[in-house]
Formats: sequence, structure tokens, C-alpha cells
Amino acid sequence: MLTMLEEVVLLAVDEKNGQLRSTREFGTAYALVGAVFFDLALARKIDTDLETVHIVDTTPTGNATLDRVLAAMSLRKDITTVRGWIEEMFLRRQDLEGEALASLIERGVLRHELSKRLWIIDVERFPMEDKKPQQHVKLRLAQAILTDQIPDTRDIMLVSIAEQCGLLGYVLSSAELANRRERVEMLSNLETISRTVTAAILNLDASLRQTMTKVV
Repeated sequence: MLTMLEEVVLLAVDEKNGQLRSTREFGTAYALVGAVFFDLALARKIDTDLETVHIVDTTPTGNATLDRVLAAMSLRKDITTVRGWIEEMFLRRQDLEGEALASLIERGVLRHELSKRLWIIDVERFPMEDKKPQQHVKLRLAQAILTDQIPDTRDIMLVSIAEQCGLLGYVLSSAELANRRERVEMLSNLETISRTVTAAILNLDASLRQTMTKVV
């Protein structure tokens, strides 16, 4: 089974040209950070209340990325809130993306291509070798949103992070999303950790935008 981090990366890969995409500035980066939180929660390594992160088990999961993040969280006693860790992991977002891409390449889902633009600029692409995993993720999201059944916890979390970070537009049309807006909002608010993580992402996004406005 893919991690949620890997599934988020797959959602961001354009199946036509193999490039990573995002409908919002930092959208994919936010989604990667949120996905790591959800992966650790699903593995029962962390728990959260409205603000605080609690590490409940430091036993390795067997996934190198999750174990690296879990070990870092165990050592940093000075960071105790969800927002604090969202901000800390956001600074390391390239590591998360790179590790997820490397894992998907190793699994045979993607391949790596490097070319030059204007003979100078490196252009990286990650064409699909196996389209089934991405199709499976999209199908689960579509079923969660377009039906009235309650999805499992994993898919509820995936809906919430994909919605907050602008990735649902790669799964459903604008009309479908508009018609199911109440459903998306309902699913996004079902789990406490989903509400906590998405609120932390909103706060981080607001802070970044304020900082960029001041610079301009």
C-alpha cells in the first residue's frame, strides 16, 4: 500500500507530461506536510487534540520517510503544537517530495527524466510507468465525494488535505465540485485531526502571504 504522502505526490503528477503541478501557490507543499501527519496518525504513532501533538509510539514503521520524521519529532521537545510541526516540516518540504518521488520510481510507478530548456535550465519530469495507482487514488476520492456513503478514515483524511491544498480539481470537474461542495466540507470536518491540520495549514498560508506582501 502506498503512503498518503506518495498518494499526494501522485495527485500532483500530470499524467500527460509527467510534471508536478499545483492549482495554488505552495498547494502541493502543504499537502505533503499534511499527508505525513496523517500517515503517522494512521500508523498510531501520533495523536492530536485541538492544538497539541502527542507522540504515542516511537517504534519504527518501516517507512524511511515516516521514521525520519517521527525520530525528529521525538527529539524536538520544544515543538509541541500541530502548527509548530506543520511550519517545521514545511521548511523540509523538498525532502518529503524527493523521498516520495524516489519511492514511487523504485516501485515502478514513475520514471525520472531530465532534460534541458534553452540548453541551460534543467527540467525534471516523472512520466507514469504504471497508471493504476494514480487512477486508484482518484477513484477513491471521486467515490468519497460523489456518493453518500461514509468513507474509511484514510479517505476522509485524503479528501480534507486534497481540498485544502487545491488538488481536488485534478480529480473532479468544477461543476462536480460545486454540486458536492457541502459533501466535501462535511467530510473535511469529520475527523479532529483533519480539522486541526487544515487549520494549521491555513494559518501558515496566511503568515506566508503576509510576509510576501510586506516584501513586495
